[in-house]
Amino acid sequence: MKTSCRIMAAISTLLVPTLAEAQKANTFSNFEIRVIRPKYFQKSVRLEAGASLGAVMNSTFTYTYLPGLRASLHLTELVELFGEGAAGITINKSDCTELGGKFNIEPIVEETEMLAGGGVALTPIYGKYQRASGDVLYFDWYFTGGGGVANMKRRKQGCRTLLPNEQAAPPKPYTATQFNLGTGQRYFVSKNLSVNWGFRLFFITGFEGSGMSQNAVLTVGTGYFF
Repeated sequence: MKTSCRIMAAISTLLVPTLAEAQKANTFSNFEIRVIRPKYFQKSVRLEAGASLGAVMNSTFTYTYLPGLRASLHLTELVELFGEGAAGITINKSDCTELGGKFNIEPIVEETEMLAGGGVALTPIYGKYQRASGDVLYFDWYFTGGGGVANMKRRKQGCRTLLPNEQAAPPKPYTATQFNLGTGQRYFVSKNLSVNWGFRLFFITGFEGSGMSQNAVLTVGTGYFF
């Protein structure tokens, strides 16, 4: 009995270092492989409040910025209902100033004063990306569609430099119907906070039968989940 114990102890003494070296040789010393299950970020049946800053990308004569607020109800991981509003801040571009000053040209300038409405977002894509540091970045990709109203102003003497005794015609306000389509991504900072970017096309009915205009809007923002 004692002889058997001694033989087993000797074998263990020889095998344990050998197994340890073999295990060390088979590990990936420079990589950390992670399997994340279940899904890290859950949106289903949660409220989200968000803020964003948008910029109209296709305006010829002005810069238009759209700070906005948004409230969402995520019915499932796929379907979201939202309401939103944004106020417009318009600044003339140098092209507008030069046309009005040097050439006395009067292009018609449309100003976006306010956008408001709601819609539906679908989030069919969810993913994660592991950086070289080993940290995992979680994101999803969504698509939106919606509609609402747009408060606009039309400036007929939009760029022309006025004479000393001349008074500009006041911009004529009007309310139009708008509908929009868009896409974007969320990146999750924590289980309650995300940052996002989005691109949307707003189709706005024209002024007094003059057709339909388009605003291509790029946004960045953040959202907090309750």
